[in-house]
Amino acid sequence: MFALTPADEQKLVGVHPRLVAVVRRAAQASPMRFRVVEGLRSIERQRELVASGASTTMNSRHLTGHAVDIAPADENGKISWDWPLYRKLAPIMKAAAKAEGVPIEWGGDWKSFKDGPHWQLPFSQFPKAQRFAADVESAPPYTLETESAAATKSVTTAAGGSAIGAALALEPLGKAVDTLTSQQAELTSGDVVRIALALAIIGLTGWIAWRKAKS
Repeated sequence: MFALTPADEQKLVGVHPRLVAVVRRAAQASPMRFRVVEGLRSIERQRELVASGASTTMNSRHLTGHAVDIAPADENGKISWDWPLYRKLAPIMKAAAKAEGVPIEWGGDWKSFKDGPHWQLPFSQFPKAQRFAADVESAPPYTLETESAAATKSVTTAAGGSAIGAALALEPLGKAVDTLTSQQAELTSGDVVRIALALAIIGLTGWIAWRKAKS
């Protein structure tokens, strides 16, 4: 049993309160000390991790405060990256999550790209639309209408310039593909609609370009 440091608590700011409760309970029950390495993550930080190979997705649960990284540490707070220690820490976190009644996923259980420090709330029970970070709470919530409006704007732009319209259409399509290729994500109805809209826009802009070439 040990107390989280002020630095640990600071890194939990913006993290989903139920996940924070799990981390705190684990600290109270753990015979081994650990440190909070990272909680809420900015898009810029995520891009850096993907570029360095430390992450494989831009759809990380860290971006919405649904994930936290913790690492075993010695009495002086020095972090260890020794894998056997993460395996010892995993049952403690899982027991804490069970006691709190919180479903949780460990990156060490993934079939590929195992991530020992990583703990996250499942997409199925905690959709990414539920955000808790202070810097994103003011953002308008994601809705299907928002995607449709974006698609309509792309079509309108395409009428004036097919290349621009296609470029705008590729953005939502790229996001959908990223969701599909992420080992942490699940395909939702919103993703299906996004893909369909993007493909329709790309097809329309191609037809407009063909008509202009013939005229």
